[in-house]
Amino acid sequence: MSIEIIALIGLVAVFAISALRNVHMGALALVFSFIVGIFVVGEGLEDVLGGFPVDALIILLGITYLFGLAHETGTIDWLVDRSLALIGDRVALLPWGLWAVATLVACLGTSHAAFAVVPIAMSLAHSHRINSTMMGIAMSSAIVGGALAPTSIVGITVMSVARSADIPYNPGLMFALSIGINALVVAVAFFLFGGRELLGRARAADATRTSGSDSATGSGDGSGGGGVAVAQHVEAPATTERAPLAAMQLLVLVSIPLLVISFFLLTLAEVDINLGVVALTIAVVIALIDPTIGKTAMKRIDWSTILLLGGIITYVGVLTRLGAIDQLGEAARSVSSPLIAALVICVVGALVSAFASTIGIIGALVPLAVPLLVPGGGLEMTGFIYALAISASLVDCAPFGTTGATIVASTVEEHRATVNRNLTRWGLSMVIIGPVVTLATMVVPFAVAG
Repeated sequence: MSIEIIALIGLVAVFAISALRNVHMGALALVFSFIVGIFVVGEGLEDVLGGFPVDALIILLGITYLFGLAHETGTIDWLVDRSLALIGDRVALLPWGLWAVATLVACLGTSHAAFAVVPIAMSLAHSHRINSTMMGIAMSSAIVGGALAPTSIVGITVMSVARSADIPYNPGLMFALSIGINALVVAVAFFLFGGRELLGRARAADATRTSGSDSATGSGDGSGGGGVAVAQHVEAPATTERAPLAAMQLLVLVSIPLLVISFFLLTLAEVDINLGVVALTIAVVIALIDPTIGKTAMKRIDWSTILLLGGIITYVGVLTRLGAIDQLGEAARSVSSPLIAALVICVVGALVSAFASTIGIIGALVPLAVPLLVPGGGLEMTGFIYALAISASLVDCAPFGTTGATIVASTVEEHRATVNRNLTRWGLSMVIIGPVVTLATMVVPFAVAG
């Protein structure tokens, strides 16, 4: 067995051992990098660590620290509260409004921040007789859609991995495609799980106040669009006095557009700097103003993801220097249809992502997919990387991972089993539907005839 094959088996082993033994994938990948790089390939420690993605990790550090400050000052809670006030209890708008709110929050550093919106959304779904499966899919689509923003961890990961592999990449386009696909997913779920009924029904609070009726037609919580709702009285939300925006909250709120504008201007001035440096600088200035908040925000830095990305990319670097990626390239070029190879890669990425780390599988598969994009691979200058990233994220609503499990846990107990079953079916269906739709829209129109 060749060294290249042994190294590729090591990559598979990293994912398998991490899943079976619940060991941190990044730490495991880093250890495998040392073992394979030093003892199998014969590289020195300096060569192995040369593949450690410092640039990408500075971005993750700066972004998660800045938005950690946003959480600690209550700025995120303030944004969510004001957004919900604008939505009110207009039933048909609730799934869409909460999707928009959660998407916005998911853009702010780590998509897991949007988990704070999930219990609110699932509670409102129950009290307003909205299908919990519909709301769960809306929440998942918000989390994974916002996750591919250039200011969120997954989006930063895709951008860093693509650029390190010299693949042309537009983070704004990636985000727009992600939002578009996930909006389509929410629209399909909306009409499959009772949206038509919501459009024809006045908000629940008004209905109970004006008619006093004990029965109404609702969406229930089955897999269809109709059903008979359980009769219930929905209390109108009490009007509460909202606290004004505090000074530190205003400062953090201003820092978010300042981050984007500053980075844009520095880029135009051709200053060699990345988004993380700007974010870290702004975060440190805020911490200097209020050291207590600066200290508590440190715990919100996503060190786990930093280690995960660092370990995976370092190991892929070993594979690249060893020539294993080139061997995969030769295999890819031998496939009669590059689109079939692309479909297989996207399906594998989606399937593994449903049970393991989305960031980990993207970090591993993007470099492995490079041979399909270079001249002779058959898919040069297309949206394959966009398709791969979106395909790997659409499955996250399945309850095998953190996102789906959080949604199920936040569902009222009487609907929890149904939502768990529906999200399992929906998530597993995305393993096939996601790659087919994304490749059909982002790759096929631009594919080069083989």
